[in-house]
Amino acid sequence: MLNPFAFRASAAVAGWAFAALAQAAPLNVSFDNFTYSGTVTRYNTLADAQSQTNAVGPATTIQTASNGPSNTRANARDGNLAVTSAAPSDYGTTLTYLSTAWYFTTTPANGDGWGNPNNTNDGFIQYYLTSSPTVTGGWQPGYTQFQLGVVGGDGDTGDNGRFWPTSVPGGGAANISRGSFVDFNLDLSANFASAATLNGTTNWYETTAMPSSMSGTLTGIFHNDQAVDTSINGFYRFSYTVTGPGSWAADNVATWNDGTNNIPPASLWAAPAAVVPPTVVAPVPGLGPMALLGLSLLLGLMVAVRQNRHA
Repeated sequence: MLNPFAFRASAAVAGWAFAALAQAAPLNVSFDNFTYSGTVTRYNTLADAQSQTNAVGPATTIQTASNGPSNTRANARDGNLAVTSAAPSDYGTTLTYLSTAWYFTTTPANGDGWGNPNNTNDGFIQYYLTSSPTVTGGWQPGYTQFQLGVVGGDGDTGDNGRFWPTSVPGGGAANISRGSFVDFNLDLSANFASAATLNGTTNWYETTAMPSSMSGTLTGIFHNDQAVDTSINGFYRFSYTVTGPGSWAADNVATWNDGTNNIPPASLWAAPAAVVPPTVVAPVPGLGPMALLGLSLLLGLMVAVRQNRHA
């Protein structure tokens, strides 16, 4: 069964008005061929979560999930990332979105997500924001490395923030995973075999190639404040590792349908020209008072030696 609270970013943004980002590096990333893995620890108060004290039980690790004969990658979930920041309209509207890639399927006739072992509330995450995070990054000189950072924001635009309640076996129903992100930090770097090329229309450098490697971290604190089951309310601190390329979807040639076409895992990385740091020539240090005194003494000694020699 599909998770009713999870959706492709392209479907979710229709008809919404977007505010400007607080700090918005111009870039666009759309990538859904990676995995995330790691641990989650629950706390009763935000102060405890921030100081990592008085945890409610031990940390919970994402475990391999199954759906019929299909298994996720070991102790991981497929991920979906879409960040559009201060970008030309060709790249879409301002958005910061990270979620579990639940929607791929190997049997398109049955609908998106059918048979996908990632289509479970166990290990699920959904950060959806149309304003206020800090977005940094872009192409590095040479256009074979792209860096991305996202910090802040509640990730709950339109009441769409979700995170799995680790204390419920199997993650429970989607309606008990509601809340917002008190803290959210994404930091990743993607490397490419070939340099990005200039798009003559947008004047941005872009590539649709899969990265040759991608790695990073995803950390934060999610506040579960839903009213359906208040026994699992609290602050869930997560610490994940992000790795790519590679996913259950790619391993199994899975796709999702946009209404017309079946779409496999995709990759798009775009940003303006890389800023080359200026060459800084270190100034020659001046002589301090003590150095000047030492130099004066040295010169005086040299004069005295010469006078003695002439004498």
